[in-house]
Amino acid sequence: MTHRPLTRRQAVQALGALSLCRPAWAADPFPSRPIRMLLSFPPGGSNDVLARLVGERLTEQTGQSVVVDNRSGGGGVLGMRALAQAAPDGYTIGVQSVTTMGIMPAAASDLPYDVLKDFSALSLSFNMDLYLVTSPRVPATTVQEFVSWARSQSRPPFLCTFGAGTSGHFAGSLLAQAFNLQFEPVHYKTVGEGIAGLVRGDVHLHLGTPSVVLPHIRSGAIRALATNAPGRTPAAPEVPTFRELGHGGMEFANWVGFVAPAKVPADILDRLSAEIVKATNSPQVRPKLEQQGYRVIASNRQDLDSLVRSDLVRWKSVVQATGFKL
Repeated sequence: MTHRPLTRRQAVQALGALSLCRPAWAADPFPSRPIRMLLSFPPGGSNDVLARLVGERLTEQTGQSVVVDNRSGGGGVLGMRALAQAAPDGYTIGVQSVTTMGIMPAAASDLPYDVLKDFSALSLSFNMDLYLVTSPRVPATTVQEFVSWARSQSRPPFLCTFGAGTSGHFAGSLLAQAFNLQFEPVHYKTVGEGIAGLVRGDVHLHLGTPSVVLPHIRSGAIRALATNAPGRTPAAPEVPTFRELGHGGMEFANWVGFVAPAKVPADILDRLSAEIVKATNSPQVRPKLEQQGYRVIASNRQDLDSLVRSDLVRWKSVVQATGFKL
């Protein structure tokens, strides 16, 4: 019997048939291509700091590039919508916070995403305290002096925020309620613009995260009056807490963590969660976060899922009590 050689076309068809018959175990291991890390806020903020530090470590750990993609706008809504609509294959993950997954769902009824249906938790990374800071043009060095000054003004002082519904915006509502004040929010698009406005005196106060305000507190460009931390922080031990001042109601878990779109396979979620926890706890990341005033947690995905579910209940009642709306 003679065997006729295959034509080029026949050979290509045969190889194609073999590739279709490749067993599942022969599939490319995850991850086998770059990972996109979506952020709902602009560069320079707390989410951005975490994303870039962890992204560098993930690149080294997995051998795949991690590309940070800032999708700011709408107080984080645009980034959340983009993450919810991403393919559930593990190649798009997001850095999200209590703002987008706790406060905003309680303050708005028309969000284009559902926290419980559209996302899968990966890891709770850290809690970040807020600092009440004022412009150097405000004649106050203590909270009580600031309250007296604010009450003496003919119009409400301007509150610097980085978006409607953000933690700083909502904390301003808590502050106003605690001291029977009123503030007019001014929503800046970038951290740099907001801090510059605060230094110039265009706005009067801000409740900001460590990476945003601590460098400017240390330089003397702005003044810190109090923090909502449960105790004085190593990053700024001279700043008193609201609890010390008799206002423990200003405290809340201002957390940041990693999430993925819903329906990502469980084994990929477990791999991503383990890699993120490893990266966050690494000597290249954890000390840098702690030096910037963050309280690092680096929990598993089940812990973050439980926190999100409890926050949705808690923030609904808190938001209703303050009358806060977007």
